[in-house]
Amino acid sequence: MGTGPFPGWRGWLVVAVLAGLWAARSVAPAGLRGPKAPLRIEWRLGPDYPMGIQDSALGVVDGQVVSAGGFTRRPKDILATHPDAFGGKRSGFTKLTFAFDPRNESAGWQRIADMPGQARQGPAVAAVDDALYLMGGMSYDPPHTYRETYRLRHEQGKWEWQEITSARLPWPVYGAAGSTAVIGRSIYLFGVADFFPAPGAKGPDFHVEGREGNPVGRALLVLDTSHLDAGWQRLPDCPGLAQFDAGVAAAGGKLYRLGGIHTPVTLGKDRAGYYNAVDSWRYDPAARVWSRLADMPQGTNRRALTYADRYILLVAGYKYGQTWHLDGTVKNADPPKDVFEDTVLVYDAVTGQLSSTNSLIERTSYPSSAIVGNTIYCLGGEGGPRLWHPATFHIGKIAD
Repeated sequence: MGTGPFPGWRGWLVVAVLAGLWAARSVAPAGLRGPKAPLRIEWRLGPDYPMGIQDSALGVVDGQVVSAGGFTRRPKDILATHPDAFGGKRSGFTKLTFAFDPRNESAGWQRIADMPGQARQGPAVAAVDDALYLMGGMSYDPPHTYRETYRLRHEQGKWEWQEITSARLPWPVYGAAGSTAVIGRSIYLFGVADFFPAPGAKGPDFHVEGREGNPVGRALLVLDTSHLDAGWQRLPDCPGLAQFDAGVAAAGGKLYRLGGIHTPVTLGKDRAGYYNAVDSWRYDPAARVWSRLADMPQGTNRRALTYADRYILLVAGYKYGQTWHLDGTVKNADPPKDVFEDTVLVYDAVTGQLSSTNSLIERTSYPSSAIVGNTIYCLGGEGGPRLWHPATFHIGKIAD
């Protein structure tokens, strides 16, 4: 089950319906007719992860790629070497954390200190000053979504986690590991969801309006890691459509949200479900002002990464059959069917132009991702051709 295109308890029903799409060729988002991409990416496959994985917290610490927690229904043979992977279950949520050292690729993924707290998927994640920060996350056990902030460091050959109690979130969030951006030493958290039973619902699900009216899908929070005692501070809400699994990144000192998923809490039966949200926005921290950008192509679940402080890469994705627009209208996508994408889009934060570049080797949706210099790391996701929760590890090199 898990999140992404098939969130919550309904996941496997949709999997069965869409099984015939697994072998379908992924295509670029309809309507994208931009200029030639200003850069190209050479992709290759690195060592598979020890299990299929979705929504692990991925980042680079001390030169090593770290993946913490996540969810899977594709455990491979990990129980043979790590019988505690799922707390006594055969699959599901995990606290296992692995590190991959690009300087010793043949060693593959090595287990390090487990992620603390409840086993979960989808904590928001950010790397600052060679430390990895994890915020929130979700599981199927109450309270479902979480508020803790943890920090991982690698010092004197030892991996150590610490809970930052002063940085407890103001409300529980599912951050999908990608709803953060870093400017200087500040972490911006934006484009998240809550996971809870809506009134009259049979079970919990993802919503961009949090329980008790918390504005999780449009609120912008910031944490200054130089002053952790001050905790999270709330900035002006985005005036756009509330979204999660959004394309959040920073470039040129500005914060960007380039489309996402819209899932209101209260809808009639004819409007229940998940929708592409295409309205996109830029936030200026100095002026504390939001500006609307051109809409994204219809689609969502695109992982955003910034290269050269200018180009925002939107990696992979998923397109729902309908798109909810800012004016409240709901229109069929083109074509009006759900589809996974292996595409990589390039948004130029200087010119505002959108183009496409070299696709992933294997399709997936919202893979856990990080970028260091001109190297991209993409792990797992959902909807892979080999495993539904892929063990696939893409490594990309960017060339201008």
